[in-house]
Amino acid sequence: MKHLYKFKKFNEVRLSDVLNIKSSKDDNVSSEIQKLKDVTFDFDKNLVKFITLKKRVNNKKVQFKINWNDTSKHDLKKRISDRTTFRTVEEFNNFFRETVNIIFPDYLGKDVLNTGRYSIYSIEYNISIIFEFNLEKWLKNEYEINIITVLPGRKGLDVIKIIDI
Repeated sequence: MKHLYKFKKFNEVRLSDVLNIKSSKDDNVSSEIQKLKDVTFDFDKNLVKFITLKKRVNNKKVQFKINWNDTSKHDLKKRISDRTTFRTVEEFNNFFRETVNIIFPDYLGKDVLNTGRYSIYSIEYNISIIFEFNLEKWLKNEYEINIITVLPGRKGLDVIKIIDI
């Protein structure tokens, strides 16, 4: 019973309590936590424009061109900042690169069967990325996807399929 009480207390810890942690040797733990807390989303950084797949397709390296629906009326970086837990554009870019490498080419012919809009739902980050894919261009070795938007939760209005990763 005593251990259960300690575990419940551990679950009730506040962020301010965590920020007051001091390391026995030096102050690295609290300073690292403070740095993470103070990070602000840098809107000057660019979203990734090209992604080279880790797996080869027909013994060739494939480089995807990424077209973002990032306009003055649809500020995608602001939406990523507001709708996700990513702390930086680079953190989002790294996640997105990994996601594209999970989906392509393995999901082609399974979950991605036709030209159209799809939703990739990340269980870990609880976000959906809506994208357009053109199968005819893929067959002509023109590798590109259009990112429409990023949404919180598992969403996919007017999509062919929601792909859970």
